[in-house]
Amino acid sequence: MFDWSYTLITVMVGTAILGAVAGALGTFLTLRRQALIGDALSHAALPGIALAYIITQIRSLSMLLLGAAISAFFAMFLLNVIKRFTRIKFDASMALLLSGFFGFGQVLLSQIQKTGAASQAGLSRFILGQAATMLRADVMMIALIAFGVGVVIILFFKMLKLYIFDAAFYRSLGLSERFASALLSVLTVIIVVIGIRLVGVILMSALIIAPSVAARQLSNRFSGNVVIAMMIGAFSGFLGTLISASRANLPSGPVITVVLGMIVITLLVFSPTRGLMRQMVERVRFRKRIIKYRALIHLYENNALACDEDVCERYEKHRLLVKTEEGYALTDKGRHIVKTLMGADAS
Repeated sequence: MFDWSYTLITVMVGTAILGAVAGALGTFLTLRRQALIGDALSHAALPGIALAYIITQIRSLSMLLLGAAISAFFAMFLLNVIKRFTRIKFDASMALLLSGFFGFGQVLLSQIQKTGAASQAGLSRFILGQAATMLRADVMMIALIAFGVGVVIILFFKMLKLYIFDAAFYRSLGLSERFASALLSVLTVIIVVIGIRLVGVILMSALIIAPSVAARQLSNRFSGNVVIAMMIGAFSGFLGTLISASRANLPSGPVITVVLGMIVITLLVFSPTRGLMRQMVERVRFRKRIIKYRALIHLYENNALACDEDVCERYEKHRLLVKTEEGYALTDKGRHIVKTLMGADAS
């Protein structure tokens, strides 16, 4: 049985809001081919957390998150500098900064641990996340910031959508690419910073990427993807926190990630529109149709007029062929079937 305390409900609401806004933002980043930017920035936030505690010796969550934000923005600045002034690929620079910043953060945490203050500061909880240990004020602050990010996404939704899908037309309208890129970067940093306390620096990227990947299996419309990703992110945050709270020794980050992973795998296999099972069924159906209509395809490709009498009579019975003075000719219905099977425009 769960202890449905006010604190637990507050934390679940906070993680659900975070999951929803992270899923919405992740849809933009995934289509922008910057899915791993959240992973790089979450790892880059770790040394900022450690430095904030070393400098201030204060356990305040707002102060630690401020240090994380400064570190993440610095990492984003370095990414842009490397991209602009070097020939290093963007994914290579992300990998470099990810490992470098995270390694530096681990060194700082080791130094703090030697002083015996790491457990009091709660810094170790930022690695894998531990939402259940947060205070109500902390959760409310995170939920309020996440809600603000959601409002910004709604206000600039059309602009960001145009920027992602048609950058040339976006520029032709006199709109600034730098503004759109900077807006996405700032929103990503904010989501990463407020989410690492709940999910952890290692697994924060899953909360951004996984809902959008899952949503893509259910809808081909961008707005539909955003809404579904929000629902999946919110559900995963809610359920993951609930399961984590029922097992005191389980951090929230891994549990939420496991829930997301199960949803993604399930949809990848059983999605009614893009699932592997549907693709397998479609392949079997396609092979059967090819076998059924291979003589018709042969007639179409070779402009043949004659064929086996029994086969032609069967096709004629289904109004796929019509008998002429010279032999047989395909009807419009027959051409439509052949063009569909051959991948041509059947119109």
